[in-house]
Amino acid sequence: MPTKTITSYEVLGQSIAPVANVPYITQGAFLQISNLENAAARVNILYIGTPPFVAASGAVSLFTNYIDQTGLANATSYPVADFLAAPVGFKGLTIPGKSTWLFGVQYLLAPGAAVPAVGVDARGFIQLEAAHGSKLLVLATTRQVFTNFSSDGPPGTVTDVSESAYAVPLQGGPEVIF
Repeated sequence: MPTKTITSYEVLGQSIAPVANVPYITQGAFLQISNLENAAARVNILYIGTPPFVAASGAVSLFTNYIDQTGLANATSYPVADFLAAPVGFKGLTIPGKSTWLFGVQYLLAPGAAVPAVGVDARGFIQLEAAHGSKLLVLATTRQVFTNFSSDGPPGTVTDVSESAYAVPLQGGPEVIF
């Protein structure tokens, strides 16, 4: 299948500074892919990066999922082990014609968990593979959740204090024709 580089990514779960009792951030990378054709499109979304993703580190775990054309939140989860198997990414998926799917990759801190001493991060670029002739509309977003220490819970627990999301530039623009 033809391959095109789409954008860069940075996925992390870590303290904002390497000292005790500072705010914590989780940042995920999300792709929205619309199949503009009537026929189904077979796709692979590959994450090429250094440092690589890890499945878990203490209270922080990698979460990979996609929402298909039914639109139900967490309608379909993509197993982390399958995501991490080489090549890293979402592989062998078929997006029906005239459908839009949302793909997400993020590190999540376990609810009520103490902030880990060592954070996790992965960064690099995303490649999209699709069958020749596929016509896709791709949008990329980074989403962040900032947390801070809670005075109400056990020592070291955090609560959400701010969230943000922003579009990420795409190489060649949002329409990708293979």
